[in-house]
Amino acid sequence: MIGDPCKGNTSKRQGNALSVRLPTRIENNLQSAICHQMNNYESLYSNKLFTLPGETVMEAAHRFNLFDKGEIKARNKTLPLDKPTDQPTEIKLKGPVETVPDEVARICKALNNLNYQIFRNDDNKNYHLNIVGIRNPSPEPNKFDDEIWVFWSHDNLWTLKKYKATTDPGLTYLENPLNAAGTAILKENQYIGSYCLGKHKGQYEALVQLKPITVIRDFNRDKKLDFSSGKEQTGFFGVNIHRSSPTGTSELINKWSAGCQVFANISEYNEFMSLCKKAIGEWGNEFSYSLINKKNML
Repeated sequence: MIGDPCKGNTSKRQGNALSVRLPTRIENNLQSAICHQMNNYESLYSNKLFTLPGETVMEAAHRFNLFDKGEIKARNKTLPLDKPTDQPTEIKLKGPVETVPDEVARICKALNNLNYQIFRNDDNKNYHLNIVGIRNPSPEPNKFDDEIWVFWSHDNLWTLKKYKATTDPGLTYLENPLNAAGTAILKENQYIGSYCLGKHKGQYEALVQLKPITVIRDFNRDKKLDFSSGKEQTGFFGVNIHRSSPTGTSELINKWSAGCQVFANISEYNEFMSLCKKAIGEWGNEFSYSLINKKNML
């Protein structure tokens, strides 16, 4: 007989049964083949399977002979099953069914449609934050009429926080741009690893720009937000994510934003900062920011 093929030959006489030792070359080949099959078995029945770049979730599942689409969907509710993934994406194969609030499912669908990355659960870590600005498409300026959503998954549960904010510059800088090329309006896009915890203008804690981002230059000073001026720049512009007033809630943007993403309420901002610090403890001081249009949520 052959013992555990991954632990070498254990052939021996047991009772009246005589174990037969195979030639070394044949036995080694047999052990290698059995180990390979065992590794495939362990991959199949572990709780992690990853797509290959350009592969859909269902194509990856089929590679492991998994065909129950309903079962896969129940454990991966925020994943598009039949859309190619740009990078390796984890698929859960067993364990509790994922609990996804309707609003989280809605924003995940919007991000998936834009081919934006969604940070999901890790077995041993929490606070893998998805930070998403949702822009009101109205060209009317100076109101905190946008939102910043922060959501994350842990232990198969998604948590969502929604904050009142602006993703646009205030009237002060639309009329009097700080840059000769025009006032900065952050372009809708996903900026992976583009922010870190620092200090806004060296004064107070905020998420500050770490990598280049793209802005649209509004240069006509017509007191309207021009999201399609045709003039874009990519680089470092100090377009940070910070608060407005250090007390209460700001009603008008005015000087609080020259293109930054700005919270209206100080209590909400402080909660956001607390989440970011918890995330740093788990993932390090680097954050991604996605900016989408409210129309993408329809």
